[in-house]
Amino acid sequence: MAEQKARPDSRAGPDNAEPLLSLKGLTMGFRTDEGSFIALEDVSYEVPKGQTVGLVGESGCGKSVSVMTAMRLLPSPPAFIRSGQVVFDGRDLLKLVPESMRHIRGNRIGMIFQEPMTSLNPTFSIGFQMREVLRIHRSLKRKEADELCTDMLAKTGIGAPAQRLKQYPHELSGGLRQRIMIAMALLCGPDLLIADEPTTALDVTIQAQILELLKELQQDLQMSILMITHDLGVVAESCRYVYVMYAGCVVESAEAERIFSEPGHPYTRGLINSRPRIAEKREWLKTIPGMVPGPDNRPPGCNYAERCERCTEQCRQEQPQFVQYDHKQAVACWNPYP
Repeated sequence: MAEQKARPDSRAGPDNAEPLLSLKGLTMGFRTDEGSFIALEDVSYEVPKGQTVGLVGESGCGKSVSVMTAMRLLPSPPAFIRSGQVVFDGRDLLKLVPESMRHIRGNRIGMIFQEPMTSLNPTFSIGFQMREVLRIHRSLKRKEADELCTDMLAKTGIGAPAQRLKQYPHELSGGLRQRIMIAMALLCGPDLLIADEPTTALDVTIQAQILELLKELQQDLQMSILMITHDLGVVAESCRYVYVMYAGCVVESAEAERIFSEPGHPYTRGLINSRPRIAEKREWLKTIPGMVPGPDNRPPGCNYAERCERCTEQCRQEQPQFVQYDHKQAVACWNPYP
């Protein structure tokens, strides 16, 4: 790695390109009967125009919470925002009135949720649910809406699209439901698509088809994609730039190629080393020892300190600041890998 240089805002950015979506120092939490706790602390990441950015980390690290906060989908209370901004195309989404936010959500920003069976309403047909999106954001007659829905289903590779509009979610396979979720998210031609674990619970063949589909649609529609995943294979296949999250914080940001070839943070290296490999002899999968600290029990220093083989007393006592190597990589660690 290049010689370390710290800078005040301490974030690498994808090619220094103009960001479409930018989270800046977002700190938020939840109020419970037992008290308040912080779920995200000083989270910053960017999605440039026309690019795919990955948000990576194990379950519970704050990936989905960060985008749910950005989309204003968390009820308040119990959720609260202590500080930060969510800037989309020059406007802070956290300051918009609900009506203005509804115009952006589902229109200029589309979202694919984790589980299509729970995201789709089982009591309504596919056509009704797709037309509802157009009813909110477009003034179209029934015939025009059906034509647009049919065309979008065809673009996402669904056969007999007119027939699918009459069906209900339980009548479709997991792969078809996921494609319908993609079609619904793209109905209004969004500038940004947030894909939250878009290939979870799908077999590897369908996963590959979904990723290829997203890539083709991105080229056709010239949109940006934020890919939320814990699957590093999806990152390698789809993303140009990656942010790694751990325990509610961003710990590393780098180009995807750099993440795999020269991971700087010990946690990033642990994630990469834990991937299954084809080996000549049988080997146990490598794991990261210990447990993620809970949001109500985080240490004063680095959240990863007790699990890290490079931990020092400084790591236990002081929170690490981001160190900028170059525009391609930044790491929040007192003892990063060289």
